[in-house]
Amino acid sequence: MSQLHQLPDVSVFLASMMTSEDILEAEFDRIVLATGSRWRRDGVGRWHRNAIHQLQADRIFTPDDVMDGVTIDGPVLVFDDDHYYMGGVIAEKLRDQGLDVALATPAPLVSAWTVNTLEQTRIQARLLRKGVKILTSRALIGFTDDIATLACTFTGEESRCAFNAVVLATSRSANDQLCSELTGDAERLARANIKSVTAIGDGLAPGTIAQAVFGGHRYGREFEKPVTDDVPFNREISELGPWPWSDEPVLNRDGDGDGDGLMKVLVSVKR
Repeated sequence: MSQLHQLPDVSVFLASMMTSEDILEAEFDRIVLATGSRWRRDGVGRWHRNAIHQLQADRIFTPDDVMDGVTIDGPVLVFDDDHYYMGGVIAEKLRDQGLDVALATPAPLVSAWTVNTLEQTRIQARLLRKGVKILTSRALIGFTDDIATLACTFTGEESRCAFNAVVLATSRSANDQLCSELTGDAERLARANIKSVTAIGDGLAPGTIAQAVFGGHRYGREFEKPVTDDVPFNREISELGPWPWSDEPVLNRDGDGDGDGLMKVLVSVKR
């Protein structure tokens, strides 16, 4: 943000929600929408491809609610079907508020994807030390009358536990309403002399922070460049090439020095 403020041709307006009408009246010909995403409240994620029908709506919360400071009474069940860091973070935050917290996940490990980032063992150990109850290989299939129903992901055997609230860290939906409003009326865009409307980051497809940063960086690099079928980045392709540093004969396996000339080595070529 500090770098943007230093640019003479960039104006920053914080806390300024914009409607489609505001954008059309702003007299810009290229519109880029980085509108982010929101966590789903229906339980759709990796395990549940469709909404969980039996959910007590007034006791269902999301990570957005927790981070917005919404009051939640314990005991709380965090259902983590995202498998990255968010489920563990939310469980830890609620536990630090003094609530009794259980974390259930369909995976055999907490925050299972963080095995790839070498964080998983530390995350699970930290939660256990803080007193978070861990329920692995368990999928939430219902929450009514303050009773959460969990099913074993291997056998389907059901168990029931009482909770005052459930926090769903399952998946996110893009905040794409503004983009749909703008792109849904081509004639209105033409009258406003708008050449393009582009969604980037989580507003296009929810992902990691790194992917959102890359989306903005990529748009800047490709801005107003012609669209082609060429690969927009260098690829390293391995192929056989001559030994580049010496024309000396290459030793055979028996060391007699009468090799076949130039040695063939594996080299990488950027294309």
